[in-house]
Amino acid sequence: MSALSDDELLEKVKTGLSITGTASDANIRLKIIAVKGFMLNAGITIEQIESDLGVVTLTIGVSDLWNVNSGEVDFSNAFKTILIPQLQAVSLEG
Repeated sequence: MSALSDDELLEKVKTGLSITGTASDANIRLKIIAVKGFMLNAGITIEQIESDLGVVTLTIGVSDLWNVNSGEVDFSNAFKTILIPQLQAVSLEG
């Protein structure tokens, strides 16, 4: 599996969020950096982040950050308690 470029990852996340055009690209890129950092610190490998389930998880994390008010940042239960543990389990096996 070859590594996804930043642009390829951006396009996959935008597709998952049903976003077209480039007006929000900078904002989405910042959120991708934040969520990707969270996932890496949770022990998930780059390879897992770039897998199909990893991209879905990243997209949900970006969506979670998209829909917050200042000072109220929190990831959804789907992100924290279902998807992240699944990716952690696969990362630990590999």
